[in-house]
Amino acid sequence: MDWEALPEDVVDWVRMIMRACNDEVTERLVNQPNIREPSLDDAFINNVSRFAAPKALPSGAIVMLEVHNIGGLRQFRKWELADIAFVVHVSMFGKPLEQKIGLLQSKRLYPENYDVDEDDPISFRLGLNGLIEPHSGNSLSKLKRKYEFLPSSRYNAIQNPDEQLERINEFHDQFDEAVFYLLYNPSIIPFETTLPATTFQHVSMPLEGARVVRSMSIEQALKLESSGSKGPSISSIKKTSGTEYWRLEHWVADLLLRCKVGRRYDASDAELIDRLVYRRSGPIGAAIRVNIDLPEGIEI
Repeated sequence: MDWEALPEDVVDWVRMIMRACNDEVTERLVNQPNIREPSLDDAFINNVSRFAAPKALPSGAIVMLEVHNIGGLRQFRKWELADIAFVVHVSMFGKPLEQKIGLLQSKRLYPENYDVDEDDPISFRLGLNGLIEPHSGNSLSKLKRKYEFLPSSRYNAIQNPDEQLERINEFHDQFDEAVFYLLYNPSIIPFETTLPATTFQHVSMPLEGARVVRSMSIEQALKLESSGSKGPSISSIKKTSGTEYWRLEHWVADLLLRCKVGRRYDASDAELIDRLVYRRSGPIGAAIRVNIDLPEGIEI
């Protein structure tokens, strides 16, 4: 099968969906600059589910997206391989042709004051109790804080050295390059906002927004930083990724669907794919399956 020959309207439709997801998660980050990274993952997945119904396209192809979301906290205090898996299935009038997978490990950019809601063991165990009995003595009027995102701002959840990155490299040794980093950024850099907010900021086609880079770019960016630093800066990652600082929608539609990134798999990889994606105890937070059914007679 020639992945480059996929009908253009298939690629356009998937690109439009991913662009909407980029707008949504970036808008969340802009309006809630201290939001937890798993909440951005959930917003991404929830936005994909809006487009889950089968879509008939002018080429005769039908595209349907399926979402399986376990949730961001199930791997608490464990090392995930990736947060979101994209699985692409291509068939012709119901007959399977090919399939491939691409994985995204997501990280959010931290503001200069490092004020981000983090997952912690106590909150994890308390569950909803923290909402039922809020902390006393806190006046919302005293919570005014400024959030700045600069070229020097960092992805603090990436350590230096980073055990998670080591596991990703080990996976690549077995399965080829399939894991990429999804970076959640505000709409522009530099960006500044204050909470409590006075307006709601809408986002469309952000200049920065959600970007995807190779794990190699993260590894090289860490080498530019001193050991033990809080994480690579956005400027370091831009420097090491160069032109491969992809918009989310470009990575999914123009690279993954065109088979320029990710990995094809077949029956011989079934056990590994099952362990990665389909088991609740697997190292993936959520899976998005893109089903593409082509009409008979199309040359591909």
